[in-house]
Amino acid sequence: MAAARATLADVAREAGVGLATVSRALNGRPDVSAETTARVREVASALGYRPSGTARALRRGSFSALSVIVPDSDWGWWEPVLRAAASAAGEAGIHLFVHPVGTVEGGPESLIEGLADVPTEGVIAISVPDQQAIRAACDRIGLPVVAIDDSTHSLHLPTVTVDNRAGARAMTEHLIERGHRRIAFVGAALEELSDSWGEGLFIEERLAGHREALEAAGIRSDDLVLAWGGVGSEGAEIVPPLDDLLAAGTVPDAIFCVADLVAPPVLRTLAAHGLSVPADVAVAGFDDERAALLTSPQLTTMRQPYDDMGRLAVDLLRRAIAGEDLPVRRHTLPATLVERKSTERS
Repeated sequence: MAAARATLADVAREAGVGLATVSRALNGRPDVSAETTARVREVASALGYRPSGTARALRRGSFSALSVIVPDSDWGWWEPVLRAAASAAGEAGIHLFVHPVGTVEGGPESLIEGLADVPTEGVIAISVPDQQAIRAACDRIGLPVVAIDDSTHSLHLPTVTVDNRAGARAMTEHLIERGHRRIAFVGAALEELSDSWGEGLFIEERLAGHREALEAAGIRSDDLVLAWGGVGSEGAEIVPPLDDLLAAGTVPDAIFCVADLVAPPVLRTLAAHGLSVPADVAVAGFDDERAALLTSPQLTTMRQPYDDMGRLAVDLLRRAIAGEDLPVRRHTLPATLVERKSTERS
C-alpha cells in the first residue's frame, strides 16, 4: 500500500488553523497574515505536502496528469499498450507523460523519485524488471502505481497481464487441429537473458501451455523444445539450436515461437535448409507485434489485448488516485488467435 500523502487537513491540524486558512495561505492570499502564511508553509514543507491536481480535478470529474514508465529496450510490444493508455487518458481529460527508463541514470527507481517535482498523480510501470523497487520508490513520494507486466513472479503492484498459458495452449491446439504432430517450441535460455527481461514468467507460462496442449493430445515432443539465448535478436541469421536440429535430419511439422520477434530468424534458419513455410513447416508466434506483419509469410500468432490492457491500467490507476485500496494481484486478460499465411494449409 502506498504511503499516505499529506493532505490539507494534515497541514491545518499541525498548524492549528482551519482548512480555508491553509488553502488561502498556500495560494498567497492577502487576507492571511504574513506570520500565519509562513507557519502554514513551514508545516506543509515539513509534512511533504504537495498541492494535488487530482483533488481539484476530481471536483471537475477528471484528473490532471499520469506518468508512464516504458522499457529501455527495442522490443516494441508495449507501444500499442501505450497508445491505448493515452487514448483512455485523453478521453478522461488526463495528460499522459511518457518516461523512457533509458533517459535517467539509476534506472526506473531514480526516474520515479524525480517525479516528485512533476505535476503527476500516479504511475503506470510497463514491464519493469523489479516491482519491489518500483513500489518502494513510489511509496517514498506518495504516488499510486499500477504495472503492465507478465515477467514477474513475485508481485508488489496491481498488475495487468495477458493469460500466457491459456494463449500458448490455444496456439498449440490450433497447430494440432491443423494435423501437426511434431511441433517444436523455440523458447529462451533464461539464464542467458539480460535483466531487462525480468524474471521471464511469460516464457515459462507459454512453454507450460504448449506442453499442456501436447499432453492432452497424447503427443510427446520434449526433444523439440529448444532454448535459445539470442531470443531477442530479430536480426540473427539463424537460430543455432534449430539449425542443429535440422542439420541432424529432424524436421518438425510446425514451430511455435515463444514471441513474434523470434520468428524472423526461425524463418531464415528454415530457408537456409531449403524448407518452405508453410508448405514444409508451419510457423506461429505470440504477441501480434510488428514482427508478425513484417515476416514473409505473415505470421499466425496469439494477439495480446493491447487496447484492453492500456485502458484497464488507466482505470485501475484512477481508482487508486481516488482513494481505493487496490489489492496486489494480477488482472489477467485473454489472448486472441490471429490466423495468417504462416500456418495456412497448402
